[in-house]
Order: sequence, then structure tokens, then C-alpha cells
Amino acid sequence: MLHNTRETYGLVAQVLHWATAALILVLLPLGVFMYDLPDSSSAEVAYKAWFYSLHKTLGVTVFTVAVLRVIWAVIQPHPRPLHADRKLESLAAQTVHWTLYGAIICMPLTGWLHHSASEGFAPIWWPLPQDLPLVPKDPQLAMALGVSHYFTALLLGGALVLHIGGALKHVVIDKDDTLRRMIPGAGQTGMAGLSEPHFKRLPVFLAALAFVILGAASLNDYVKHAQDGGRTQTALAPAEATGWLVDREKSRIAIEVVQMGNPVAGGFDNWSAAITFDPDKLDAGSVEVEVDVASITLGGVAEQARGPNFLNAAMHPVARFVSESFASTGENTYEARGQLTLAGRGQPLTLPFTLRIEDGRAFVEAEVTLERLAFGIGEKGFSGEDQLGFGVKVKVTLEAEKAPAS
Repeated sequence: MLHNTRETYGLVAQVLHWATAALILVLLPLGVFMYDLPDSSSAEVAYKAWFYSLHKTLGVTVFTVAVLRVIWAVIQPHPRPLHADRKLESLAAQTVHWTLYGAIICMPLTGWLHHSASEGFAPIWWPLPQDLPLVPKDPQLAMALGVSHYFTALLLGGALVLHIGGALKHVVIDKDDTLRRMIPGAGQTGMAGLSEPHFKRLPVFLAALAFVILGAASLNDYVKHAQDGGRTQTALAPAEATGWLVDREKSRIAIEVVQMGNPVAGGFDNWSAAITFDPDKLDAGSVEVEVDVASITLGGVAEQARGPNFLNAAMHPVARFVSESFASTGENTYEARGQLTLAGRGQPLTLPFTLRIEDGRAFVEAEVTLERLAFGIGEKGFSGEDQLGFGVKVKVTLEAEKAPAS
């Protein structure tokens, strides 16, 4: 029998139930296991990325199976409970069922959305689709979806414990056929004359309420960690007393790295620039830029980038570029030559840039590629390019207005 009846489940529902259960019982412990894997070397990152890819691929698979299961559950009759007279027990069982239906959809979906909004690290394996349409690559969106995925996994885990506990109660204490109705080929007796459940809409309402609470908890956690990127900002030198006042709303320091062969874009949220520059008086020009390296955004690997093997934000919280001289290289093109100190190491740097001045406002575009090993970034464990490319592209977009005369 493929279809459900009012007395028992059909083969389709049984197969979808156990396939979903098997995938979830693999995914939940796998998620905990892979999260704590070390990532301090290229080999460790490759090992960790493999498990992340496995987790994501299984997640997309369980999402597909779960959607089919929920659709089948909606269009098929639901077997009547064996003990409809036990109103509270029946209410709890139905509520847990609806919560499970929601969670087995939302947990893999939020994970897939999080992957789609993130850049780099652990692809979903072919032939499953890599990203969802209309989901932009955005670190803040990825953070919000990651928080939702975590809390949905907690809700699913709790509902799963209650569901398994209820099934065991029917086997050990009640000794009835509730569980047997979900086992393919198992015969059932005494199913005639079962009563309809007392509650119809209340279990759906209670399950929906659980998801409202879940959403509120996710939003609260996201807001808490999103303020200042979840970090205390480093105090940087003010720039008010210089020749140009930077418009921070229209300026950006962006970076791009290549991880596992894929470009990953990011930038720095907290930085300051003190600029004195006149194209007709290059000898009098000066630039000092300070960057709070802990304010980095970099796809799904920003936390690793702040760590001791890379930027080492705890020991060296500020990166600093100080100009020593300027040179004109063509019409509206220049070079700033100076010293860049990053991750505790100083190196000479020539920064080419274009400058356009209109109505007292300056528009600057600069781009340079840094060799990360020159600053000891990834020197231990990432001395090759198999996991992390040697070059780090830095692009500066800056808009400033002329400071009023003293």
C-alpha cells in the first residue's frame, strides 16, 4: 500500500520518514564535529573543508527529501491517533509533528541560504546546485542566516528528542502499534474505529509560536553580535587636522583573496586617514592610514583571518601606512611611496593611485597587490597556494573634501 489511510501510513510516507530521519541523525552530530576541527594549517583546512562540503551536500539532499515528505503529508490523510482520548498527549504529539515538519524544512534551507550569501570555503558537491538565486553575497546577510541555521538546528534537536521519546513511550510503556505504523511491512491490528484527534488547529498554532520564538531569539543574537561586528573597535588616530576630510560613507578599503581557487571579497569597516596632498606641491604631501584589522569582513573566514596565523589582531590590532614621498606618473596618476606595517612586520610599499579633483572634492582610486608571506601572514601552515593564494588584492576607493583653512 503506497498511500496513507486513516488507520496507518503508506509505503511512500514510511520511506520518506526514515530517509529524512537517517539524514538528520547524520547531519546534526556532523555539524558539531566539523565546527571544532582545527584550521591552523593547509592540511587541516582541507580536512575541515571536506567535512563542511559533506555537511552542506547532505543538507541540500535532506531539504529535497523533507520538502517531498511535507508535501506528501499535506496531501495525504493523517492516520488517527491510537489514544485520541488522551487529549494533552495527543496535543503534544501533534505539536511536535508540526514543529518537526517546519524544522526539517527550515534548518537545511537556512544552511543553504547561508552558503549562498557567503564567499569561499567548502563548496556543495556536484551535481547539486551551488547557490540559490536572488541571494546576494553579503557578510551581514550570511551572519544573520548562520544564526538562524544554528537556532533552527537547536529547535530541530529538541523536537527530535521529544519525538523519539514519544515513540519509545508507545513501545515500552503503552506497548501499542503507534511505531509499527511507520515500519514498512509491519502488520497492524485493532485499528478500526479510531477516533479523530480532539485538536485540529491548536497544534499548528503552537508549532508556529515555537518558530516565532526561534525568530526572536535569532534576531536578538544577530543584533548583539552585529554591533561593531561583535568586536570592540580599536581607537584610531583622528584626521580632522589635515588638508582633506575623508567622506567615510563614500569611501572603502576592500580586499580580495583567493581561497581554494575561488576569489573571496571583503574589506575593513574601521579605519582612519590623515591626508595632506596638493598635486602642485608633491614634496609637501603626506598620508597616514590606520586600519583596525579586527574589523575585517571576509566571507565566511573573517574569524580565521583575525587569528594568530594570519593578521594576528590580538597582538597587532592596527595596520598602518605612512607615506614618505609622492611622484607623478602621468595625467591624474600618482604613486605614494612609504612604509606599510601589517601583522607586526614593516615593508616598503608603492601605492599607485588616480586623483580627480572637482569643486573642492577629491576622488581617489588605488589598487595594489600585497604578498602575504612578506608580512608573515599564513607563514605557518599556509606556505603554499593550495588553500590560500599568495597575493592579496587591496583596493581603496576614497572621496574627500578640502578642509577649511585654519
